[in-house]
Amino acid sequence: MARTLKKNERLVCVGQTALRDPDGTPLQSVPMYIIVRADDVDHETNMSIGESGLIDNITEVLAGKFRQYVNEAGLK
Repeated sequence: MARTLKKNERLVCVGQTALRDPDGTPLQSVPMYIIVRADDVDHETNMSIGESGLIDNITEVLAGKFRQYVNEAGLK
């Protein structure tokens, strides 16, 4: 479905997907977008405000797990 974005809307890429041929062969990846209000987009990163917060949270969790791995492995 095609439509024109309104002045207060922006597209944000939320992932990629690849369809398959009937024989199961993967086709080329295609980006997936959602339409969000322009006010909800960080114009430097082109991410929605919610995505930025989520990435910050995931970063904290992964950094903590890596720190735990380093400490337990004695790699200090």
